[in-house]
Amino acid sequence: MIIRQETPSDYAEVYRLVKISFATNADDDGTVPDYLNDLREKETFIPELSLVAEIAGKLVGQIVLYKTTFGKYTELLLSPISVHPDYFRRGIARAMVDEALRIAKGMGFRAVFLCGNPEIYGRLGFVPTYKYNIFHKNDESKTAEWSMVRELYDGALDGITGIIDTV
Repeated sequence: MIIRQETPSDYAEVYRLVKISFATNADDDGTVPDYLNDLREKETFIPELSLVAEIAGKLVGQIVLYKTTFGKYTELLLSPISVHPDYFRRGIARAMVDEALRIAKGMGFRAVFLCGNPEIYGRLGFVPTYKYNIFHKNDESKTAEWSMVRELYDGALDGITGIIDTV
């Protein structure tokens, strides 16, 4: 498997990959591929953190991290991540996350946030944001398990608190 930076020539194939991947999700409303296309046009998009996974020349996975600001801090959001259904449970998502986080750390970022299933993302090292006194803007209970973060190094979020708005 090769994990590399996505290029504009990949966009149409990535669109199809994201559409197929998210179609397996009961909550899919069909908008994620368009969301990704729109994201690429925003100033928060970081091309170096938009990656694809290839096996034998076929795109089988995609991940993107992009900038978000909360308070005086600029960190990253992970959304979306996709793996072709024929390649589920082969470690592709984990490998893409590990590579994206390695690059992000090298770029000087401290943490990556997301909204997602704690059972899935917990296995990838993400924990609820409330454990760091960082709360999702829609989390009135201040105990949302689905608002998650992963520090890129130990202590990266020490002393940082606030409200975050993730998609």
